[in-house]
Amino acid sequence: MALTIPETIPSDASQGEQRLFNILKTKLPKDFIVWYEPRLQRNLYPDFTILSPTFGLLIIEVKGWYAGNIVEAGERFFKVKDKHGTAESHQSPLRQAHGYFCTAAERFKGYPILRQPSGNYKGKLVFPVGTGAVMSNINGPQAHEENIYTFLQQPQVAYRDELLEWENYTPEMLVQRLRDMFKVYFDFPALTVDQVNTIKGCLHPETVIREKPVTSSSVPEGVELPVGSNVVVPLDLDQERLARNMKDGHRLISGVAGSGKTLILLARAKVLANRLLNQRILILCFNITLAAHLRSLLHGDTMNPQYKDRIEVMHFHDWAKSLIKWLPSYNSFKTEEECNVHIGQKVLAKLQQLPEADRWDSILVDEAHTFTREWFDCCVAGLKDPENGDLVVVSDGNQSLYSRSKFTWKSVGIKAQGRTMKLAQNYRNTKEILEAAWTVVKNTDQDLTDDATFPTVMPDAALRSGPRPTLYRAGTKHRAVDVVVEQVQRLVMLGYSPSDIAILYRFKSKQDDALFRSMLQRLQDLGLPVYWVTESQQTKVNYSARRPGVRVITTLSSLGLEFKAVLLLWIEQFEDCFDADLDRRSLARRQLYVAMTRAQDELHLITGGTGVVTQALEKTDAIEIVKGKNFSLISKGIK
Repeated sequence: MALTIPETIPSDASQGEQRLFNILKTKLPKDFIVWYEPRLQRNLYPDFTILSPTFGLLIIEVKGWYAGNIVEAGERFFKVKDKHGTAESHQSPLRQAHGYFCTAAERFKGYPILRQPSGNYKGKLVFPVGTGAVMSNINGPQAHEENIYTFLQQPQVAYRDELLEWENYTPEMLVQRLRDMFKVYFDFPALTVDQVNTIKGCLHPETVIREKPVTSSSVPEGVELPVGSNVVVPLDLDQERLARNMKDGHRLISGVAGSGKTLILLARAKVLANRLLNQRILILCFNITLAAHLRSLLHGDTMNPQYKDRIEVMHFHDWAKSLIKWLPSYNSFKTEEECNVHIGQKVLAKLQQLPEADRWDSILVDEAHTFTREWFDCCVAGLKDPENGDLVVVSDGNQSLYSRSKFTWKSVGIKAQGRTMKLAQNYRNTKEILEAAWTVVKNTDQDLTDDATFPTVMPDAALRSGPRPTLYRAGTKHRAVDVVVEQVQRLVMLGYSPSDIAILYRFKSKQDDALFRSMLQRLQDLGLPVYWVTESQQTKVNYSARRPGVRVITTLSSLGLEFKAVLLLWIEQFEDCFDADLDRRSLARRQLYVAMTRAQDELHLITGGTGVVTQALEKTDAIEIVKGKNFSLISKGIK
């Protein structure tokens, strides 16, 4: 059975499309992916796109025209009567499918792993691409009688009588029949995972996460590797399915760190922006830096300017200020939450006065566990249709970094029953990083209180392996800074880009300011660019994922971000992980968990002192301990 995206075909699809969808889904082998009406480009939606690493790529258009309604047939255009009897001009389905191919082929050209590196076919695609059509309401004899067959010939076209026969085909017979639709077909080495992912990214740009350099596994064995080029990393198929299958209405997604929650949220926003014109889509989060990061990803996409036009990205306080024009000072209230409640009440009152046209069609909330209860009232009220509007709330109880009063979804007007999903698979971290982080946060001593609204999701095993996280006992804060500088040098020598490396710190006291700044200066003196993201409020607001430099950022502001290598400076700042107060202890452990799970490949914990948190980390087998003075680059084998 093939993997289909979406998993089921929409009810408003034509009968012919539904029939073909079911045939492809049930008859094609499991290494086939079938997309129904994916967006290739603005206003370009091929009916079916079929891809397999051993088959190639086939684009099929389905037409439900009746023979008696075709007034005129031609190589380029058909005139077809609509249900009112008015003749309208339509592009030939074969020409339409070929136009989709040309659009895709232009994108394929940008990735050398998809082209022949040498020989007579140098520059040509390494896999075959075909186009075809299915005429679901016209049989073969009718096509000949009505002079349609001349322009829509088999085997590139299948008519209704043949489509009905496909329901009795074996998988081998159907694959061969689809292969016959190709004008040109050739044998080729099975496509690699990187090649398939790059094709997917070219076909469906909203699924693209990032690009990465090619490796020896990016091309089939024996094929010349195009050095210096990139491959696409898209959402995996389950994540893409989730983003596309999500129905309108209120939806709750909870998942572990690294499960792709934010990626799914972004993909959902893109799907909405691409699917509907004149949409007002709002992405909200608590973290200023995360909002800037998401904004830079969406609004910096020059290939899709509609994202900037249709998708707003704000942290909640910025949204509040845009509505009520002025925010009170936290100093005027006893607690931060009391201030947040007051802001929420003011925003809610304003939203209730807004005309429907000034509200939003869709609101998507990232890192919702950081929100105050009243803010969700605002999210519901901000929708044009509060009862049934598109509201997506993404959270992870493990990453609750702030003290918040408990509440239920029902109490804030969110319809949660039957609309929740949990993501337990970790895609970001290595098994070793995930194990070390989970030992910090797991409820072994009943330290962590569970929350029905933001449940704690235990992570499944990560998909990748790597080095164990390392704890460096530097002895002093000055020596801890030395370790950070040395390790950043080592990572760059190993091939990491400076922008893939992050130095995280919980806070910077006044007495540590000079030492901290000297660390940044030492890195710059070594020719390593530094991007101090949390230097000021303005630098947080203007954070850009595209700016180069080693990231320097607080642990709280790192929420929602990820880096290939993370160095967590002055780990002794997390001594409250063992505070006598249960809530403080739970909060600190979650903050440490978040900091550790920002790392994709390498995690380095550096302590400049001693304390219970250092002693506790030393007791776990999940972390490698390095003591003494052997922290130099030479000790790591780098000369």
